[in-house]
Amino acid sequence: MLVERNSTTCDHPQAHVVNTRSMEIFRSLGLDSEIRRHALPMGTSHVRWVTDLAGRQLAALNLAPPPKEIVLRMAQSPAPQASCAQDRIEPLLANLAAKGPGRVEFSTEMVDLETAPDGVTVKLRHGGKERVVHADWVVACDGAASPTRSLLGIAMEGPEALAHVVGIYFHADLSEFASARPAILYWTIDTEAPGTLIAIDGKERWVFHAAWDVERLSLESYTKEQCKRILRRAIGADVDFDIRSVRPWTMAAQVAERYRAGRVLLAGDAAHRFPPTGGFGMNTGLQDVHNLAWKLAAVIEGKAGSVLLDSYESERLPVGRGNCDWSARNAAGLDKVIGPGAAHEAQRLADGAVSFEVLSAQIQEIADREVGHFSALGRDLGFSYETGALVPDSSQPPEREDPDRDYIPNARPGARAPHHGFVKEGKILSTLDLFDGQWTLLAGAAETEHWRSAAAAQGLPIAFVGVGVDVEDPSGGFASLYGIDAGAVLVRPDGHVAWRCRDGVDDPGATLRHALAKILGNP
Repeated sequence: MLVERNSTTCDHPQAHVVNTRSMEIFRSLGLDSEIRRHALPMGTSHVRWVTDLAGRQLAALNLAPPPKEIVLRMAQSPAPQASCAQDRIEPLLANLAAKGPGRVEFSTEMVDLETAPDGVTVKLRHGGKERVVHADWVVACDGAASPTRSLLGIAMEGPEALAHVVGIYFHADLSEFASARPAILYWTIDTEAPGTLIAIDGKERWVFHAAWDVERLSLESYTKEQCKRILRRAIGADVDFDIRSVRPWTMAAQVAERYRAGRVLLAGDAAHRFPPTGGFGMNTGLQDVHNLAWKLAAVIEGKAGSVLLDSYESERLPVGRGNCDWSARNAAGLDKVIGPGAAHEAQRLADGAVSFEVLSAQIQEIADREVGHFSALGRDLGFSYETGALVPDSSQPPEREDPDRDYIPNARPGARAPHHGFVKEGKILSTLDLFDGQWTLLAGAAETEHWRSAAAAQGLPIAFVGVGVDVEDPSGGFASLYGIDAGAVLVRPDGHVAWRCRDGVDDPGATLRHALAKILGNP
């Protein structure tokens, strides 16, 4: 059962960056094409600093990778990142959930819960009436303010208010200004309307995130008329627009001290709150539940011990902390040229304390220095679990000059199993198309039958792929990429490597069984 206190999916764009790993997950659900249909056109690749949308440009970054890097990225993933807002993604997920075995209940609020060793008693309210539900497990995805987290007494670590922002979602035809300087983001350097203008679809959907001075202005002061004045100032022209919603939010850099309290687990914003600089908030939450879902299923179906769920925290909490720290560093790096810092720089310009040319050069220098947080494939695909539901094989992670930007594909246990192109029955497919939702064992042609028999002899379904037998390997690079000779690689249902045996063994079935017992906590 999924309960949502709102009456429908979100109607405010909110997050919009869908990174490569999340697009791979959506590909496995068959949603990637729909997401791209709603996304900003892929050719839009700039971020810009402007006095206002119709005014002068002070600095810009072109985020489009050079041709050589495009080829490299295509070799690393079949699912490049997209800019698609949350209000378009959520209905796709809700429709998919509605087709599943469970049920989705909107306008239903969790008002209390009590945990016990054998389950959780949850009090729900719908239409003024309350009822009690007894659940084996609860996953709290109830947002940054998370009532569940508060009831459990789980503290958040880190600063809770780096900045305050008011998001204004509106429809307008801004092509007169944006077509000459297309961009994903426009940061306004202005004394009265410093903020971020986000192109949601490249056509009529826009969001302006206005810096909010909570010491000087109350939320009530952001009336529709005041928001219109802010938008006119940020656009720099008196154009027709339709304000759809106004939402305040607080920029924080916090992670929950723990992700599990008995039979209740935290995920998404309930577990972590990041600055948006880098676009990892929604993506980290998606990947939290992708990690958690197969583990819950294994425990509920009796294929694993409940100790397997301890690996959710040991794997995802370090990722949450790392992404939080990185996002906060990004925000600090841009502090002088976004939000209140942008207003300060605009005032210097207005006072004649700095010339337009000098300020432009200063902002461009900062933008060039911070370009890495717009292109973080190493953090996107290169994160790896060091402990958890895996069996280490003593291999070391690849050395990277810049771990945030540089991704080096590898199949050491804990890593995302790398993309590699196969051919089956004349059709091209990725290794990634083999993994989601099931255990997968891969081995080379010479040892196929030994490992196929080993997979079939286990106590849970394992899909087996003999490379060179079940699928063709046109490049011949699979064994080298995955680091095996006569051995095999076991990939988890979430696409991460659980175990790797580099060479052949005398008893593949017993070897695999021993590895699974360690991974699942089910001797």
